[in-house]
Amino acid sequence: MKNSLALVLAALLLACVPLAFAADAPKAVGVWDVVVTSPDGDLPSVITVKQVEGALKAEIEVNGVQRVVTDEKLEGDVLRMKVQYEGGVYDVEVKIVGDAFEGTWQGGGSSGTLKAKRRP
Repeated sequence: MKNSLALVLAALLLACVPLAFAADAPKAVGVWDVVVTSPDGDLPSVITVKQVEGALKAEIEVNGVQRVVTDEKLEGDVLRMKVQYEGGVYDVEVKIVGDAFEGTWQGGGSSGTLKAKRRP
């Protein structure tokens, strides 16, 4: 009886994990107009975040060029991802507040900030 109860509770907990993620996903989903501050000046960018089969998938266009994005993770209001840019991999972390976000990027010996607003 105890083993059956433990199995039922474990199954319920596992079933709730995707639901918790699904509730957070809309915070990040959308098209974001971004300004990336870099040592070379401000770079206009667009980040598109979609929910695909229960996971977030981001696409980033930096200064008019599409970049490869991996390891997208949303924890509460914080979205993290890795972006390939000019031969390096950069860590990006932003905090989403409503229809805006602010954050930082770092990699290749450089770092900077980014700010965005979600398109209506």
